[in-house]
Amino acid sequence: MKKRFWYIIAAVSVLSILYSCMPFYNVPGSKSASTAKTDIAYIREDNQALVLVAFSGGGTRAAAMSWKVLETLKNIPYTYRDKNGAVITSNLADEIDYISGISGGSFAAAAWCLYKNDMNIFRDRFINENIEGDLLKRIFLPPWRGLRLISPYYDRIHIAAEFHDKEIFDGKTFADLPSRPVLWIHATNLALGTRFTFTDKSFDLIASDLSKYPIGYACAASSAFPILLSPMTVINYGEPISLMDDIDYKMAKMNAREDVEQDHYWKMREFFNNKENKFIHLADGGLIDNQGLQSIIDEFKTNGIINKKLNDKNNPLKRLIIINVNAGVSPDDESCKHRKAPPVTSVIEYTMVTSMDELSAKRWMQIKELCQEVYKAKIDIGNTTRSLSLLEEPYTIEINFRNVKKDEDKTECYKLPTSFYLNEEQRALIDRVVPDLVREDPDMIRLINTLEKGD
Repeated sequence: MKKRFWYIIAAVSVLSILYSCMPFYNVPGSKSASTAKTDIAYIREDNQALVLVAFSGGGTRAAAMSWKVLETLKNIPYTYRDKNGAVITSNLADEIDYISGISGGSFAAAAWCLYKNDMNIFRDRFINENIEGDLLKRIFLPPWRGLRLISPYYDRIHIAAEFHDKEIFDGKTFADLPSRPVLWIHATNLALGTRFTFTDKSFDLIASDLSKYPIGYACAASSAFPILLSPMTVINYGEPISLMDDIDYKMAKMNAREDVEQDHYWKMREFFNNKENKFIHLADGGLIDNQGLQSIIDEFKTNGIINKKLNDKNNPLKRLIIINVNAGVSPDDESCKHRKAPPVTSVIEYTMVTSMDELSAKRWMQIKELCQEVYKAKIDIGNTTRSLSLLEEPYTIEINFRNVKKDEDKTECYKLPTSFYLNEEQRALIDRVVPDLVREDPDMIRLINTLEKGD
């Protein structure tokens, strides 16, 4: 009888410990000291150029493609004169000012900010690794680690986040990022169905300190594809404020009927300001923008970096370069050859991936149209408007598997899986086709020709 009693006490104790097992959460705090990273006054000498890059989702396929693009860009010379007239020799990759990442692309974007001086680090830790296998091992080995999943607060996403934090990013937080390039990692706020970007501005809304948040956790949130991984949760701290003192909020609410983004903004502000919404659940950023292009579109608006640079009379913008790395694939669909309806997994892919690819394509076309409008303004009033006087025709460069020239290579690229593991042959395929995709893009050819002339 006594033994049974102690067995019960021990079991209850273990279950209590597991139940109270809490994963890491964002911490409360004021605006971090790194806020200047997102301001127009970033540190660089070539103030006449602005380079923005977006990496799409797609698991290791997206990370490998993005990383090879960066390796290729490092081999494209970029020379300019600093403010003192001295000639500076650089490369196109090192001239990136803003880098955006979704899901698998978020890992490459973050790794570039941290490991660009030794690119083998990320290749060895992530691209060449079987991340899926490693995550499964962490669930079951050692045995006690998997027991934490009994806790209602600890889930699969936390195992992934801890792995990414320790094994890929060495425990680095946003405080460890350089001032340039500015990093945008995107996730999806499930309650609103809108983008949540890991920036100081977003964390200010939840009264939290981004500088203390692990980069590996942000990448985990960005890649938390529904069903496979549970959402990542961040805590909404602080007290409500008077939104009527916020001019951006008031203007957004006023213009919401004509502008869906303004409509999203004022609703988001009210959502975060309602502190009863204590827990914000984040999932894969690809659910609402699989290429991270909306963040670039936003920079054309009044307070955006592109708009500010286009109106900077002291340092007129000469060169606007936007690079879209789209790792989307198009495997053969066999469902229409069979009477039986496709399974749930296929339906999820159709609704979450295929439709989003269509929307992302339209966003890319919108970016190109915005660039055309900017250059048309330069042609029309460039001679009388100092801020536009030096502007070259903007460069919109897209790296996409659909542009692979060899049919057999394109077919194999379209078969690449959306997973966190590629075999050696699949990685070699990406390394073989991507350099040509970069250098054969029409706007990249135009840019390289301009750079070679030294204009």
